[in-house]
Amino acid sequence: MNRFSPERLPIEISSSDLARAARLLVIRSHREATGLFAGNYVSAIRGSGLEFEESRPYVPGDDVRTLDWNATARGGQPFVKRFREERNRTVLFGLDVSASMRFGTSGHAKAATAVHALALIAAAAGRAGDSSGLVSFDSEVRGQTPIGRGMAHSWGLIRRAVSAAATARGTTRLESGLRALRTQRRQHAIVVLISDFRDEALFPTHSPIQAARQAAGPDANTRLRSQLTRLAQLHDVIAAVPIDPREIELPNVGVIRVEDPERPGAALTLNTGSRRARARYQRACDRRRMRLERELRRSGVETVWLRTDRSPLHALGGFFHDRASRRSVATA
Repeated sequence: MNRFSPERLPIEISSSDLARAARLLVIRSHREATGLFAGNYVSAIRGSGLEFEESRPYVPGDDVRTLDWNATARGGQPFVKRFREERNRTVLFGLDVSASMRFGTSGHAKAATAVHALALIAAAAGRAGDSSGLVSFDSEVRGQTPIGRGMAHSWGLIRRAVSAAATARGTTRLESGLRALRTQRRQHAIVVLISDFRDEALFPTHSPIQAARQAAGPDANTRLRSQLTRLAQLHDVIAAVPIDPREIELPNVGVIRVEDPERPGAALTLNTGSRRARARYQRACDRRRMRLERELRRSGVETVWLRTDRSPLHALGGFFHDRASRRSVATA
């Protein structure tokens, strides 16, 4: 496999290698974001309305509610109105490029899975005629791509996402990204927030310092929840969460050293040869995933999990298909 493939997006690479990685991802996403995936995207992300296209002769089975009475009167035979979906949708991407997104044990970093997912949705949006924009962030906003339309804009957005992911660093601070997403688009949009949500403000530790901060006034946790809820009230928010297989369960490989990429010096050793240690680890990981999904749901955010050892094409395709099915039932 070429070492600059989308699955193995290198970190801290030269500008020429970065451009090559971006081109490969653009080509791949252009090929994958067709057919069933594109259809699922369009069905799940409905247009903003319908606009009249033409009148045509009635055929048995047509909905009589679409009869065009003026054309019928003029032509002397039944005509029905034909409408087409008015897309006019905007997809905003919030891309987490913090240090934790560089983690990967399956050969694929979270950052690589994140930009692959972003590229698929951006390509599908471009094909559907939707506009798109990008905010990349860690502890602060690292870059913004203004909202634009067209395939050329989508390819440029993907290239900038690859560049941002390839230099992932810093700590995760979702609040900065959420604030930028709200200010970039004040009218209703689809917001795809791609992050591993390793923000300590989301699940704060109950330390004396944290308790003192809470007593002094609104804490980071309260502000973050408020930002998420406000964003979901304004936009349709989807959280795409890259997850590494080792964040689901640990293999039996003996004693390992675990470090926090966002907290230099924070490390511990773990004996994976202990069945009890592996079970405790798995329970903790399961609890965190369930708690994260519950917190996001309470804020009005849908969640799709993206395993780094699998293509995001299937996870996103299934998510859009299920979303379209739920909405069809709701409007039936």
